[in-house]
Amino acid sequence: MFFTIFLLTITIVAISLLALGVQTFFSKKKKFPETRVGHNRNLRKKKIYCMKTQQVVIDKDAYGKKNNKISCDAC
Repeated sequence: MFFTIFLLTITIVAISLLALGVQTFFSKKKKFPETRVGHNRNLRKKKIYCMKTQQVVIDKDAYGKKNNKISCDAC
């Protein structure tokens, strides 16, 4: 019984991963979706940044530092 459920689970997971791969491969954009927080345009519109950028913004607001550069290249 356990072995049957295990095989069924593995099969469902494999089919799901295959479907995601096919969708990405055959998409019209031909570009893998951006997953990093600092480089995602939709998250920037919602004012969501990577942790380093958030810390710079917090420090700037709290201490008035003016020379902080906001960059997500290292994120």
